Amino acid sequence: MSNLNIDKSSESAGNPPAVPGFIYHFCRIALGLVFIIAGYDKFVRPWDFGIAIYVYKMLTGPFAYLISPMAVIMPVLEFVAGFFLLINRVVRPSALIILALNIIFVIAILSAMIRGMDIDCGCGFDVGLISEIAGTQADLKALIRDFVLIAMNLVVLFAPQSKSVKN
Repeated sequence: MSNLNIDKSSESAGNPPAVPGFIYHFCRIALGLVFIIAGYDKFVRPWDFGIAIYVYKMLTGPFAYLISPMAVIMPVLEFVAGFFLLINRVVRPSALIILALNIIFVIAILSAMIRGMDIDCGCGFDVGLISEIAGTQADLKALIRDFVLIAMNLVVLFAPQSKSVKN
């Protein structure tokens, strides 16, 4: 009995097995790049992003005053959080910010789809090939893209990493 090596790792405790380092780093780097690009595109054209927010018709009446601050603050949050993910610093807080933003985006897109709106998603991918791959409409393609980003984010946030991954 004394020769038994009982492993009290995350797997034996009923938790998911550790994520291989390459998957963790792929998700972290991909999320970082996506949000740097999207945040930059919105930051340099805040008026376009403000219009995109307005067109969703979710902030009306007394909440309409939030559109302008959101059009300025959200791109900065996206860019900074994406940058920190890319350089592997302040990873979990950055991933949490991106997760919160993605949940907001999913709610907005679902709202537009349910109301039958044919509008630009305001995602910040309005340039050339990126717009072809990522799409620019608030539709099922945008919803699927956001759920993929959420899944990648959950890997970065919650999956235990193998010992070779330092965070």
